Amino acid sequence: MIWGAGALLAAGCAQQKAMSKVDDSGLARLDERQMEPVDNARIEEGRANDAVAKTRAAEADARARLEVAKSEKDVAEAQLKRSMAERDLLKKQYAPPDQMARADQDIAAAQDRVKATDFKLSYLNQLIAVSETERKAAEAHVLTAHAATESAKYRAMKAGNAPQAASVNPGDLEQQLAAARSHEAQLQHDAAEQRSNAVALYNRWQQADASARTLARPEGMPVPPPTSEPSK
Repeated sequence: MIWGAGALLAAGCAQQKAMSKVDDSGLARLDERQMEPVDNARIEEGRANDAVAKTRAAEADARARLEVAKSEKDVAEAQLKRSMAERDLLKKQYAPPDQMARADQDIAAAQDRVKATDFKLSYLNQLIAVSETERKAAEAHVLTAHAATESAKYRAMKAGNAPQAASVNPGDLEQQLAAARSHEAQLQHDAAEQRSNAVALYNRWQQADASARTLARPEGMPVPPPTSEPSK
């Protein structure tokens, strides 16, 4: 947990000034009751790091699904070319009208399949964008949780009359906590908007896919619909 927070803090400091850090040696003077707020803050920080791992896994999964969908698009385009070639051959052979009609239907079905895979690719690209923003939001929450832990340390030491609290500027701690919360909230807002766009693209893909179900297609990795809320 400490390593994870340190890595994210290092990345965050590239974009904003270094976070104020409390000399927590005074915590050793506190009893279990006085340490409870600090312990709770540290637990939340650990949960925040766990959430980052989950969002990274979700992002990797979305990228893997995109690669599968690209292969499906290649197969659909190849099927369309094959159907068009078969119709041209039938035309040269003066095939009966019913065979020509069937060939035209095959081409239409193949075109629908290509269209459906295009929508699927658009949806998955949007899903990757959602996953990226949710991962950034989760990383931002680690910084928020860490800032909250520093504030909890200060308040606990001050309440316990630890001399180390005198060297802390509480205004700096509150300011960095407010900034971290604001940044996290903006990322959560962005993720929600992106997810709404993903839902719209998912619905368009499903509509296109429904019209192309007469054409056999290779089994691909299942792609679930986007959820209504961003992951934490």
